[in-house]
Amino acid sequence: MATGRTLELVVNPAAGGGRAGRVLKEFSQAIGAEGFDVTVHRATGKAHLAETVQSLVEQRAPWVAVMGGDGTFHDAMNALLRADGTVMPTPETAFALVPAGTGSDLAVRGLGIPPGAPELARWLAAATPKPFDLGLLEFLDRRGVRAKMLFTNIASCGISGRVDELVGAGPRWLTGKASYLVATGRAIAGWRHRPMRVRVDGEVVYEGKAMTIAVCNGRAFGGGMIMAPHADSSDGLFEVIGLGDMGLGDVLQNFPKIYKGTHLGAPKVISAQGKVIEIESTDDDVPLDIDGEPPGTLPARFTALPGAVRVLRAP
Repeated sequence: MATGRTLELVVNPAAGGGRAGRVLKEFSQAIGAEGFDVTVHRATGKAHLAETVQSLVEQRAPWVAVMGGDGTFHDAMNALLRADGTVMPTPETAFALVPAGTGSDLAVRGLGIPPGAPELARWLAAATPKPFDLGLLEFLDRRGVRAKMLFTNIASCGISGRVDELVGAGPRWLTGKASYLVATGRAIAGWRHRPMRVRVDGEVVYEGKAMTIAVCNGRAFGGGMIMAPHADSSDGLFEVIGLGDMGLGDVLQNFPKIYKGTHLGAPKVISAQGKVIEIESTDDDVPLDIDGEPPGTLPARFTALPGAVRVLRAP
């Protein structure tokens, strides 16, 4: 049992259409029952969440748990990003994910964290801090200005960016896998593949029209799509997985495989591995999908930051 451990629980109550706020008491009590001394920090927005995380790191808080979806953990890690593209050192702080958002692919399908409160609390009590890679993304924001951001799970471009836009504009009661399925169907209906050039560690590995290219630190995104079944967020490398110039028949054939993680090796599926990924297009509006958010467009550069933080994982 984790007796004597102080855990700072930073929560985005709006995550998952308000689900995080509704289950906060249940989760905090369950974690406390495992011997943690829990202090709850309710974030009123992204800026407040960033300020809270920065303050806790500066106070050398040993355990900081982030409750929400993949986007909430993304925001928490971006609180550590400095203007020069380096990450604030956090040698005395270990982070944890508490899944309670629209998409919890990194927590549930990537790190194997159970989503139920009692199971999650027991998992936390047994977990240990281990190195966790982050990705540094350089891209064009919606104003066409060069910008930087960290990502924790999967950064992609193409139809996935359009899906994000549609999920964000959809009804808040539609969450999880259902929200992504509906948005994906709508996106496919009006999508045209975009020309892309993909470089991995300086070498061109693909050039042509593509549906989506994903730079993967984690295994899954989009409410259960196992895009990169072999991804390891502690090996210092990205898995680069793409869906090339697929027709409707190819899409229908491969779509069920992606949810099982059995699509690798199929025709028109691109696969590579590396530390620095560069993607560009002659089209000036190829949307990005960064941990479930659509912040801008190509061109983009993705750089692996090995062991940038420590995250609680199963022993």
